[in-house]
Amino acid sequence: MSTPNSLPPSPTGRDAIVYGGSMAGLITAGVLSRHFERVTLVERDTFEQGARSRKGVPQAQHVHALLTRGMNILEGTFPGFREELKAAGSQFLDMSGDHAWYMAGLWRSRSSSGINMYAQSRSLLEATVRKCLMARPNVRVLDGREVTGYKASADHSRITGIQLRAPGGGQEETLEGELVVDTSGRGSRTPQWLEALGYPRVEETRIHVDVGYASRLYRRPAGFEPGWRALTIAPDLPRTKRFGTVVPIEDNQWLVSIGGWLGDYPSADEASFLEFARGLSQPHIHEALRNAEPLGPVTLYRFSHNQRRHYERMPRFPEGLVLAGDAFCSFNPIYGQGMTTGGLQAETLGECLRQGLGGLAQRYRQRVGQLLEVPWLLATSGDLRFPEVEGKRPPAFGLMNWYGDKFQQLAGYDDKALRLFVRMMHMLESPAAMFSPSIALKVLTSSPSPDVLSRRPEALAAQRIHGA
Repeated sequence: MSTPNSLPPSPTGRDAIVYGGSMAGLITAGVLSRHFERVTLVERDTFEQGARSRKGVPQAQHVHALLTRGMNILEGTFPGFREELKAAGSQFLDMSGDHAWYMAGLWRSRSSSGINMYAQSRSLLEATVRKCLMARPNVRVLDGREVTGYKASADHSRITGIQLRAPGGGQEETLEGELVVDTSGRGSRTPQWLEALGYPRVEETRIHVDVGYASRLYRRPAGFEPGWRALTIAPDLPRTKRFGTVVPIEDNQWLVSIGGWLGDYPSADEASFLEFARGLSQPHIHEALRNAEPLGPVTLYRFSHNQRRHYERMPRFPEGLVLAGDAFCSFNPIYGQGMTTGGLQAETLGECLRQGLGGLAQRYRQRVGQLLEVPWLLATSGDLRFPEVEGKRPPAFGLMNWYGDKFQQLAGYDDKALRLFVRMMHMLESPAAMFSPSIALKVLTSSPSPDVLSRRPEALAAQRIHGA
């Protein structure tokens, strides 16, 4: 179990402010609590006790992926977090051993990967992180406050605090700090506030994808033993646009999300939800839902575009200010990188603070600019496979897609390639690893056998049970 930590023995500074209480903000505040005497987390919503959804997280009702790299960051920030989350009801599943996974036109092997997927509601995950954070004696939370602007030095070269008030109006107050961290999400107003202080507008890259998905909670049917604990049907980009997934979460529930790219997604009514599931490239999600008891309505989420703000390119930038999470870069959520990338930014901030507060903003934004290159490339390269999606394709885009497709097919029947793919997916391995000589030789010379092409999840379960 997580226990309160004492004040940092040799603090970098006195006061740090984080505004935005979602995952990136919570992890960042946890990291800063080891570097500052006091950390204040400011959030527009009012935090309630327990695992409850809030207005500021509109995607909370949908499936979220906490990658192993993200879990490692959380465990490093809050020792004992992994076991605390498990005790709260999170389901720990082997990414390939417990997961029936249709991808690149094949059902993947069910060999153990040794890499866990952590399955729980977003609300439970946030509540557990928040509990660990609030156990820190030098952290305080100011919820029910919105930030209205920055306080700056006379020459505007440094941010010295924030202005805040109750949402919708009321008396403004000032909160001062040596470091302000914006984790307020895609709607961050830092670009406008910096312009008002005389800084240039930050350059943005947007790639429009019109992704949408619908989700619903179900009670797992009694006696239902399909041989898998989680089920995913992935699209074969760019030939198909639809995806679906069933994951077990706390309280013996299934969370089911289905959707697609470029406007191909269901509406909120039950008939549309089930008909969309029927139209997936494999029938198994629809079959699983036929006898499952719904526990609530269908909820929708829409995501219009990937958004990257290039703060690393700004010629001038104030000290005392950094950004993390979606306020810096927001990815297509289907790829499941967002929370882990936010954690990586928080980790990077901690590393930069070891060199002191002087020049921190410059060091940090340059390092994060580099850090974002790989996850941004992975997400947008998938989206840009659709001819309808506008955006600059990287060099050798077609060749890379051809090789990537061949590698994904190899991962459908080669255990070594599958484990490598899982490690890459969980940000434990660089994508460059799929070009190693041994893997490249297999990619270029191997092909699936007829029995691999005819696999079904039920057959895979039998193989696993009988050790065939």
